[in-house]
Amino acid sequence: MEKIGGVEQVRFIVIGCLGSMGRRRIRCLKALGYTDIIGYDIVDYKSANADCWYTDMSEEMESFLKNPANNKPVNAVIVSTPPLSKQKYIDMANKYNAPCFCEADIAAYDGQYYPSRTMIFHPAIRKIKALLDENALGKLYAFAYHCGNHIEDWHPGCDKTTYYAMQKATGGCKEIFAFELSWLSWLFGDPADAKGFIDKKLDDSDISADDVYSAAVKFDSSITGTILIDIVSRPAIRELRIVGEKGTLEWNWNDSKVFIKHAAYAKSIPYERGIAAQGYNENICEQMYVDETKAFIDAVKPKTAAMANGLYAKGILNPRKLYEYPYALEEERKIFDMLRRVEKC
Repeated sequence: MEKIGGVEQVRFIVIGCLGSMGRRRIRCLKALGYTDIIGYDIVDYKSANADCWYTDMSEEMESFLKNPANNKPVNAVIVSTPPLSKQKYIDMANKYNAPCFCEADIAAYDGQYYPSRTMIFHPAIRKIKALLDENALGKLYAFAYHCGNHIEDWHPGCDKTTYYAMQKATGGCKEIFAFELSWLSWLFGDPADAKGFIDKKLDDSDISADDVYSAAVKFDSSITGTILIDIVSRPAIRELRIVGEKGTLEWNWNDSKVFIKHAAYAKSIPYERGIAAQGYNENICEQMYVDETKAFIDAVKPKTAAMANGLYAKGILNPRKLYEYPYALEEERKIFDMLRRVEKC
């Protein structure tokens, strides 16, 4: 395959390329040295400012998967669309044996894909994970976590009647709860049970989504804690407190430090926050999305090489096998099981 800057140029399709996450994944691919990127969106491409060459024809998009040109197969499909449209694109990728990455969402979809778990690449979360692995707190007893961000600050000026995060069936709290629980389970192990309350506080008839999720979650490691997710907070907030036999860990994403407080002393452990993309909260570092995209590409390299050599077409390899990746579908399904338990309470 052709190399540019030492990077093998393989082909990617980014579905939903004109949305904020689609644009972000294109930036990630470019940051990693990839340039052969095809974008797809149902938005009128003639009036859009795309970050790549793209098509608005689903038939044409499928043709890239079915009949790769110039011996360059589509090595990966990245699905960055709203929740209700993801399944059909996962199905399409599976149909043509193209590895598929799917953004964090409100449901575990059918088929094979690589789910998102972005926050495990955040420098603070990686620091906290290392501290827990080093037994800095000893046995873990309990935790409290709060994540909040006002829904109208996500996409100012959006159409409230169509924006998925403002609708009851696909609301922002629902998505954030699963997104946050996925990295909390990376720290604490598989969630075992959950109970919660759901409420709506915003007095806006155009916003039907429930905007406060409050839950108690127990993990297999025996730690139990509270998770408060809301889409009414201004300013945006992320705060975590973990209580252990040796002391307490505290993190607020507005600080570039993790604090360990013991009975006799306290210390702060700094970390590099990273740089946010223009227009995003300064605490949302772009590098964690680049690192997650790289983890996906690294996981599928054996598969894409086999595609290029025609081994799948010859029936030599199993096209449904998922290679090593830091978030298994089985783990994601446990997260959504907890979400459903909270919503049924």
